[in-house]
Amino acid sequence: MKIAVLRDDLINPALPDAADTLAEAGFVEKTLAGENEVRQIPFYADLEKTIAALRDYAPDVVFNLTESVCSQGGLAVLAPQLLEILRLPYTGNRTFAHLVSADKDLAKRLFLQNGLPAPSSAYREGAMYLLKAKTEHASAHLDDSCVVSPASGSELKNALEVKERETGLTWIAEEYIDGREFNVALLGGEVLPPAEMCFSPDFKGHKILTYEAKWNEDCDAYQLSRRSFDVEDGIKKELSSVALRCKDVLDLRGYTRIDFRMNKQGKLYIIDLNTNPCISPDSGFIAMAHEAGLSDKDVIERIVADAFSK
Repeated sequence: MKIAVLRDDLINPALPDAADTLAEAGFVEKTLAGENEVRQIPFYADLEKTIAALRDYAPDVVFNLTESVCSQGGLAVLAPQLLEILRLPYTGNRTFAHLVSADKDLAKRLFLQNGLPAPSSAYREGAMYLLKAKTEHASAHLDDSCVVSPASGSELKNALEVKERETGLTWIAEEYIDGREFNVALLGGEVLPPAEMCFSPDFKGHKILTYEAKWNEDCDAYQLSRRSFDVEDGIKKELSSVALRCKDVLDLRGYTRIDFRMNKQGKLYIIDLNTNPCISPDSGFIAMAHEAGLSDKDVIERIVADAFSK
């Protein structure tokens, strides 16, 4: 089978998350290469160039790893849209789910409308808020200063405007859930064993996975936040139930990661939906798959097989 691995066209390959993109694409290519013909194809900003590369190779299926276009996460939805227009089978989620995932505010509203738990964005006196780039994943621009305690709604609005001026992006605010953090992975219709991100008592600042904590292996925040599968059975059951409800609401397929926070009263909240999560060898998704007893080859082949399912 001829397989195209469609990935980001990296503008700055030296960035930590860019290096991870190359590692992810190489991992998928190597895993599939034994029994298939595989070629990596960047998703160029020039769509005609991308179309020409895909048509020239004429793959049987496209393994879609596109996470950004022109370094903008919100434009990653162009990949499934283009592949559908070209009538090429492709892996992972379809356009609707990617559109929702690409807009954190839209995702939150959709969750709440369907009875799924998500943090509120409305101002509440005394509450703490987490500021997020509306259309970006991978903890882009997220640092400890993104947790704020505004004295008024206008002060919260001003904090968002400061972030927007600094980054040139649209930002949103949601109540900061000060508690435990969990990751849940969906592989097709299966919920993989949930993981907890555990923060050391020595972790400085608010216990959030900042850009540094996620990507800079040499920093203290990275070293002091670790994944654990020692999750209580009752919490596992609740996480899995909510994840499957998300699957039904968004018609999720292929592979997805959903991130949760649990407050001190034990209530779960969805804090992020990633419809094209990282599947590099050291990723949380692959760690959860290994915990389920799956090999790397099992995961990649199941993702490819799902591309042909109705």
